[in-house]
Amino acid sequence: MLCGKGPNPPTLDSLLKPAVVALVLSVGVVHAAEPPSVDQVRAELDRQLSEMVNTPPAEMRLLFVGLDPAQYRLDEVHFMLDGEPIPTPPVERLGSPGPHVLVTRQLADGPHTLVSNVVYMDASWNMFSQTSGLLWNLTSTLNFQTQNGLRVDVTATAVVVPEAKDPRRKVKLAHGVTMEMIAKLEDVALPEMPPPPAKKAAVPQPEPPKATREPVPTPAAPAPTAQQQKAKLLVRVLSSLKPVAATVSLRGATTQQVSLKKGAQAPVQVEVAPGDYVADVLAPGLLAQTRRVRLEGGAAQPLDFALVRAPKKALKKDENGRVELLKPLRFPEGKPVPLPDSASLSQLVDLLVRNPTWRLRIEGHTHNQEGEEGARKQLSEARARAVKELLVNAGLEPSRLETEGLADSRPKAPNFTARGRELNRRVELLVLEH
Repeated sequence: MLCGKGPNPPTLDSLLKPAVVALVLSVGVVHAAEPPSVDQVRAELDRQLSEMVNTPPAEMRLLFVGLDPAQYRLDEVHFMLDGEPIPTPPVERLGSPGPHVLVTRQLADGPHTLVSNVVYMDASWNMFSQTSGLLWNLTSTLNFQTQNGLRVDVTATAVVVPEAKDPRRKVKLAHGVTMEMIAKLEDVALPEMPPPPAKKAAVPQPEPPKATREPVPTPAAPAPTAQQQKAKLLVRVLSSLKPVAATVSLRGATTQQVSLKKGAQAPVQVEVAPGDYVADVLAPGLLAQTRRVRLEGGAAQPLDFALVRAPKKALKKDENGRVELLKPLRFPEGKPVPLPDSASLSQLVDLLVRNPTWRLRIEGHTHNQEGEEGARKQLSEARARAVKELLVNAGLEPSRLETEGLADSRPKAPNFTARGRELNRRVELLVLEH
């Protein structure tokens, strides 16, 4: 029998190594062929949906909800959208609580301003009595944003405040805003979302050797919050739909001035600290404008101005500080709000923007036949406040405006003619310089 050294028999370790390598390779192939994640599928569906949506222009629907006509009588209703009056039905049709749909119209994508004004009387109101009844002249301003494909429902609602101690504050006017998608999907079949991939059994891995000293991870820097981010403003100034050369001054948390070139199609981006600002825009040969804006960190906010050509004759104050409008405001008999076709206050806004240290006192007047003495006093004060509200809605700061009612104490013309009484239903403007 011959004895000798033959080849070593195969061990268990040598037999398992090729199998482990093949298993690892197969796991890598399976991992590479995994289906997309749920987030990826959702992103793809969002992209396909956006391509299927037919986006119509933005819409605004204005509604009005009033008070019980048995206790409160609606006397006047006025609405102005972006400085233009909105035609409304007669007050007789709006006397019931509603809601009443006043108008539905298409609007440009972007910011808009609605000014609502209603006048209510209680059941015992008598204009010619000093003590009986109450009258509420309510004005409310709403700034809202429109977007293509959405309809904005704006509801102006007159509400009673039973807990109000002052009867003059018992009724108020508020706005409510809701949005509804009006874009329609095209008639196409949407792809079904595949089920999420099944979890795979974990492959046991050899435990790595423990390190004698674990490294300390570096903490990640916190993401900047909206308050820490700069506020971005996209400024554009147009006249007759064409970009014009202008200077825009921002006053608020910081002060900044930016110049815009004539014919520049792209808006100018301005970065400032978040906060409340007043934006004044001046351009040669055009009436200056002002706007109050609240800026927040994050997405850029558009700010567009549409300037109009200045009249040849400019407004000036006389030696007594009084300013005479080229076309005076006209007030109806016994009413506090000027007629819609009265002269625009844009020239007065221009004068105050170009003289930022000036303040203005608005004095309201009546003639001697607009009720008893107390009623005439209240009516003259209401006329002054109504003009102040119009100037504030045009962008002027309320702190620069004060009001006073003088009733019929300073007639401008004799009251025994209709023309004289019309001239005495007025406001006068007095500049107060610092």
